[in-house]
Amino acid sequence: MRGLKRILVATSFKDVAEEVLQTGVFLSRSFGSRLLLLHVMPDTLPASWVDEVGAHFMMNELGSKRKQIREAGGDVEDIIVARGAPAYNICHHAELKDANLIVVGASRWYGGEVRLGVTAERVLRNAIKPVWLVKPGDATPPHNVLCPVDHSNTSRRALENAIQLSRQFGSHLTVMTVSETMPSVYARLMGSDPNVEARESRQVRNDFAEFLENFDFEGVKWEREVREGNPAAHILAVAEANRCDLIVMGTVGRTGNSRVLLGSVTQKVTRAMPCSVVTVDDEDFLRLRLESTITAIEEHLREAESLLRDGYAMEAVREFEQCLLVAPIHAGAWEGMAAAYEQLGDHNEADRCRQSAKRVRDKVWPRQIATDDLKRRYLHR
Repeated sequence: MRGLKRILVATSFKDVAEEVLQTGVFLSRSFGSRLLLLHVMPDTLPASWVDEVGAHFMMNELGSKRKQIREAGGDVEDIIVARGAPAYNICHHAELKDANLIVVGASRWYGGEVRLGVTAERVLRNAIKPVWLVKPGDATPPHNVLCPVDHSNTSRRALENAIQLSRQFGSHLTVMTVSETMPSVYARLMGSDPNVEARESRQVRNDFAEFLENFDFEGVKWEREVREGNPAAHILAVAEANRCDLIVMGTVGRTGNSRVLLGSVTQKVTRAMPCSVVTVDDEDFLRLRLESTITAIEEHLREAESLLRDGYAMEAVREFEQCLLVAPIHAGAWEGMAAAYEQLGDHNEADRCRQSAKRVRDKVWPRQIATDDLKRRYLHR
């Protein structure tokens, strides 16, 4: 993985924590990376315990881990103890410290079965950095790497990283693509044409071969595989059949002509956790997330205003509520909902909505502008 200068290793001191640290040490030694050790203390702990005892104790624990890592040949740049929501702090400190990779563990459920935990899933959903999700028991270095691609820009980046990792570790790499088939209910209604199906199959293989021509596999033992059907199911099947230790895949995928921020395929694969997983985001992830959010707000707002003009006040309220679920400080949505409640004759709710809009305009917006300015000056000083 290019430019792997700094790696944030999030440790909880339980379950897979030791394997997470081992993965961090291995990557540090392999790429000459500096490690940032992070532990997040939950808000549920008493503030006095955290401030006076807990933070000091955790710093000592991380200090002990730092010593072990250095003795094992790893390099630790800093140790950090934070308090609050774990996923937020992991993503926040990865950005603040300019980490190139986040290493975090999956949760071990009862009976020894490993599944994706809440914190790990939230990190995968919100991080704009690559994430190495560690499953206990997987080989380090990985012997068999799997990289599913869908020809998107994100899968290109994922494959570049998979090739580099496989070359560095001497791993066997399988690059696969899955062509989704038409659901059977529609296939029956429309009928099937063997000639069309054969032509489409050839096109998928030709497109895949053309996609792979753009990559340098020199020094890498690799193979390609094409499947048809459910992408997540086939990825999990190949991972099991090839005894993969690592899957490298993008979190932004293609679905027809649309793109989703956390692809449903990636979500299904990571939740099953067949092995350790590295996820790679699109370079335009922040822009895509912002555009997606703005689009959702605008759609609900337009629909609400249209319903209100046509006299469907209650339906308009529902649309304004959906808008506020996405952007709770949208003053225009609060004011629109106030107008809808006035049409319904509910003056108390209308007043409440107007007061919310006023609070947003008088307090939240100026405070947010000041906070953004402070962050900008702090982060870029």
